[in-house]
This record gives sequence, structure tokens and C-alpha cells, in this order.
Amino acid sequence: MNPFALSGLLTGVTSLAFGSFVYLKGPTRLLNRLWFLFTASVAIWGFGGMWIGLAQTESEALWAWRLAFACGVLWIPILFYHFVCVFCGLSRKKSLVFCYSLSALFFPFIFTDMFFSGVRLAFSSFYYSRPGPFLFPVFVLWWIGMVVYSHYELLRAYADTSGQQRNRISYFFLATAIGYSGGSLDYLPIFGIDLYPYGNFAIVLYPIIMTYAILKYRLMDITVVVEKGLTYLLLLLVVAIPFYPILVAAEQAFFGFASHGFSILMFLLFALVMMMTYRFKPEAQVAVARTLFRQRFDMYQTLSEFSTSLVTRLDLKSLTEEIVRRLVEVMGIRTASLYLFDQEKDLYLLAASHGLNVDSAKAPRFMRGDWLPHYLESSRAILVREELEHVHGPRPMQPILAALRQLGSEVCMPLVSKDRLIGFCNLGPRAGNQMYSEEDLDLMTALAQNAAIALDNARLYEELKLSQSFMRRTDRLRSLETIAGGFAHEIRNPLTSIKTFIQLVPERKNDPDFIGPFTQVVAEDLRRIERLIQEILDYARYMEPQLSEEDLNEIVASCLYFVEVKAENQSIAVEKDLAPDLPRVRLDRQQIKQVLLNLLLNAMEAMDHRGGRLTVKTHRLIKPAGDRWVQVEVADTGAGISTADLEHIFDPFYTTKHESAEREGTGLGLTIAHQIVQEHGGTIEVHSTVGHGTTFSVNLPVNPVPSGRTAAMARSSQER
Repeated sequence: MNPFALSGLLTGVTSLAFGSFVYLKGPTRLLNRLWFLFTASVAIWGFGGMWIGLAQTESEALWAWRLAFACGVLWIPILFYHFVCVFCGLSRKKSLVFCYSLSALFFPFIFTDMFFSGVRLAFSSFYYSRPGPFLFPVFVLWWIGMVVYSHYELLRAYADTSGQQRNRISYFFLATAIGYSGGSLDYLPIFGIDLYPYGNFAIVLYPIIMTYAILKYRLMDITVVVEKGLTYLLLLLVVAIPFYPILVAAEQAFFGFASHGFSILMFLLFALVMMMTYRFKPEAQVAVARTLFRQRFDMYQTLSEFSTSLVTRLDLKSLTEEIVRRLVEVMGIRTASLYLFDQEKDLYLLAASHGLNVDSAKAPRFMRGDWLPHYLESSRAILVREELEHVHGPRPMQPILAALRQLGSEVCMPLVSKDRLIGFCNLGPRAGNQMYSEEDLDLMTALAQNAAIALDNARLYEELKLSQSFMRRTDRLRSLETIAGGFAHEIRNPLTSIKTFIQLVPERKNDPDFIGPFTQVVAEDLRRIERLIQEILDYARYMEPQLSEEDLNEIVASCLYFVEVKAENQSIAVEKDLAPDLPRVRLDRQQIKQVLLNLLLNAMEAMDHRGGRLTVKTHRLIKPAGDRWVQVEVADTGAGISTADLEHIFDPFYTTKHESAEREGTGLGLTIAHQIVQEHGGTIEVHSTVGHGTTFSVNLPVNPVPSGRTAAMARSSQER
């Protein structure tokens, strides 16, 4: 093999291996596809060069030149230019269409004498092409012009960028410049300048430089691909060393002669076919399963999709029911049950079932140390009752079998999360007494793992909801002292009128002018007291979010009504400026009242013992998208909040109220307020100046989109 053929072989192998693994294993992106096509065109030219170097006749050499140019060299500059445009983010649609069209026009002429007029023996070792009279020089000028212009675009992009992208472009420019500089020397002997084309060896350097650039700067986000590509390339060379002599010996034995060029070409084609076959193996498996084993394929597909979707469910009850329902539906099970561990009772209790017709209170219960849970937690493997019955195992298996029979379980799936058995799922007999295959058990193992994670997440979510409920209830009770003061002040006047009425009734019961008007006054005062009592009870009792159209001004006025007595005692002037054209807002009345009371009480505490002014305003807001919002501002003239504290005021348990035990806060009020506003789809902002005061702004959409916990509860309600 002469140096020209060897350089072609190395170019073809390295370019094809590198480009193929980028395409087959990298992300599906236009950049990666273009890189594969570009490297494939370079590889075709490389293998064509090997064929040219090994050709035995003028006719064979001419065909090698034409095919190498038509399928490889012709497309190298345009694919390179297209790749540069995408790589540098350039919009060149019209120029790309023109260049591709021009390449297509050149294609048919390559197979005529206008492009290559023939070949000649060069360097006493292989045949070199002769240029056509006119078309080939034009093609060379176009080819070099495209390459130079592409590198010009790279230089412009390099000058306009910085940082990582600049380093990427520099490595890319270096690799291609070396490759093109060496490869372009191939044109010189065509025009009679017999300089041996050792420049082809420079082409081999560009995959090496690009590999380094990708590994260092994640040029195309395929670091793992490069690692695998180099691994498979090494594996290919290891296989080629013993396989190639066998192939040559076989040719000699069957045909009486051996051609190294043919042998190398056949080996590379075989390797390429094997690589493509491996790539399409998953698709072939899916096609066979879908065509010949449709029922099993649908079952696996459904369960696989379901197992990956479990983690999106947060309601524990609906999650357990859905797991049991889907297993019964897909696998054709007559009975099924799911047990979960109750930490408070230290028992595994029935959480969901199908076909058992048994009350959860009367269902079997298992302690953590019982045989079945203990064995499942230690083995973490699916139990198949029939296998246990036919295996003469240790005596302790008998209690486990007895438990499985009691549950009507043919298969028992452990649900293990964080090294804990959080539950187990029992599957009864299948329709038609069909057995559970090994593939079924493997699939159920994967489902059990995902189900355990989902159940654990749902349980943590339930605990989080309880914690949030407790924190909100605690924060409400903190405000009740102030509310009670306002309530006592407000109720004193109606009680006075009622007391007066009771005292005077015996003397003036026959006086219609007294009884009629006074009875009406007393009735109104009683209704007023009832309304105040209901307001306090509703506020103190935590309720699930209930969105309804409310007058925000009325809610603000109601909150101010409760705090005015305390404000008067602290010499705080209360000013309110409520916008008259405020639209009605969908919100949870009690939750928003909790937010506003928290802000009002905090504002008064900030002005304690020094007096000041508390200002409350409402506004209409129009967002850029045209959405209607409302805003409530609560401003005080207190001491203000320092910059260091300001960025932490919404953090749980963070408080600045440490002046005395009386004023010490829990650090949960603003955290809960922030969470409530977020769940209403709104925002809460704060601006403060030390020594001048603080302003909190609560922004709420008129028609909120449920988010977070509210959305989860809405989904749960729909499922029920």
C-alpha cells in the first residue's frame, strides 16, 4: 500500500468513526447531523483516495476519481459552509440554497470528459486524474472560494464573541484550516505540478483536534459520545488486526489472488453495516413485538409509560388506587391489593384493593416484624407463590406462604424506598390462569421501584401539607389577640343597646313608639355580633382554599376595622386610600385576610412606642400582556428593615423581633403570607429605608391560575 492509499484509509476511518458516533449517540440536533454529513463526505473522499492509490487499471482509477469527487469532494465545501452557519448562528438561507443548487449542477458533469478527461501514471505508483478543458478549473475555483469564505465567516464570528464560544471557534478554525491546507495540495498534481500529496495526512489531524476541543469545551455537547467513539474505534482496530489476514487468506484460497484494496473496502463496509445494525436494533425489536406479539407489547408499553408518570401524582389516595387499577387493567388480574406502612400505628394497612370486597378495617394487618414484611424488606425481590410452594426451602417459608394465601396473592411486589419497605402490592390470579413470565416480573420490578418513589413522595407531600396547615393555624392564633381586642371594643356598643332595651322593656312594653324602633335596633346589633363571631371563627379555623369573587376593598376595610383599636392605643394614625373602580377578584377570603392582618400587625409593631402613620392603598394594575391585576400597599413610618435582613424576611423562622419576650416572633408570618400570595398566582414585594419605614405590596391577578398546592388539590378533587 502506497502512502497516498494509506492516507486515504486513515482519513476515511477517522472521519467516518468520529462523525458516525456524533450522529448515532449525540443529541438530535441540526448541528450534529450536519457534522455527520460533513465528516461522511470527507470519509468518502478518503476511501476513494485509497481506491485510487490501489487501482490496477486506468479505467478503474478513472471511476475511482469520479465517484470520490461526485459523492465526497463535491459536497465537502457546501456542507462545511452550512455547518459554519449553524455553528456561528448565521442566517444565510438564500446563499445556502444557491450553493446546494450549484453543487447539484456540477454533479452530472463529473462523469463526463468535461470534468476529468482521463488519468495518467504519477509518482510511478498510482494513477492521477487529468482535468477537463474548462469545467474542472471552474469547479476548483468555486471549491476553494467556498472554503476560504467559510473560514472568513469563522474569523468574523471569532472577533464578535468572547469566552467559551471564542475558544470553540479557535479550535474549530485550527482543525479545519490544517485539514483543508493539506487536502488542497491534492489539486496540484491534477494541473501537472507533481508535488507528492503528503498533505492528505494533515486531514487526519482534524478529527484529533476536534476531539480535544469537544472534550475540553463541549463543542457539541457530546463528551460521552467522543469517549464511546474512541472506544469503538480502538475496538475496530483490535478486531481488524486478526480479521484482515483471515480475509486476505480467504480471497487467495477462493479466487487465486488477493486484492488489499478490495479486502480493506469489504472490511470497512462490514464494520459499517454492523454499526448501523446495532443502531437500529431497538427499532427492530419494537417492530417485531408490535407486529407478532401485539398484546404483550401493548401491556409493556402501557406499564412502562405509567411507571414513569407516577412521580407526577401527589395525592396519596388517588395514587394507590391508580396503581392497583392500572395493574388490574393491563395485566388482566382478578384481584389486587396494596398495603402501605402507617408510621403512627406501626402497621402495614390496606390502602387500595380490587375484587376483594373486604373492608379496610377488617383486612389483614401486618406488623413490621411479621414474616412477610420482614422477608420482603430483607430480600427486596418479587415473591411468586407457586415458586415458593414447589421449592423445598427452609421452614420459615411456611408462615410467608400462609400470609400470601391469606391475601390471595400469586405475586407479591415489595415497594422499597430509601432502604425502607414502605408497602407491598399483592397480585391475584390472572384471567385464564395465565402464568407470570420472566419478562412480566422484570417489568413489574421496574414498576415497583417507580411506584415506591412516587408513594414516598406523595406521603412526604401529605406531611408537608399538614405542616403548612399547622403553621398557618399557629400564625392565625397569633393574630387573634389583636382581633379579640377589636372585637371587645366593637361589641361593647351593641351590648349596651341590648342591655338598655332589656332594662326598659318591663316599664315600656306597651309603648309602640319604643318597642318598634328599639326592637329593630336590637335585631341589627345581634346580627352584627353574629357576623363578628363568625368572622373570628372562620379566621381561627383553617380551611381548604376556596376561591370566590370578592371585593378586595371590603376585605381591606374589614382587616383595618380589627386593628384600629390597637392603632389608636399606640397613637398610630391609620390612613386608607381605596380605589373606587377596583374589579372583583377571585381569591380565598380568609387566606388573603390572614396575609393583610399579618402585614398590618407587623407594621404597627415596627412603630411601637413611637407612634406614626399606617397607610393602606389599593390600585388597579394592567400587566404588559393585558392581564388585569390589583395591588394592596401597606406602608408604615417605622424603623425600616436593613439591607442584610431584607433579603431574608420571607425565609422560614427568620425574625428580627428579638427586643423582648413579648415581641419575639416565630419567623413564620411572612413566609406563610408569601406562600399564600404565590398560590393565588400573585407576588409580594417589599421596599424599605432604614429610619423612614417599609412598604409591602401584594399583587394579585383578577383571575388567578391555580399553582402549587392549589393546583394539586384541584387535580385531586377532579380525580375523586
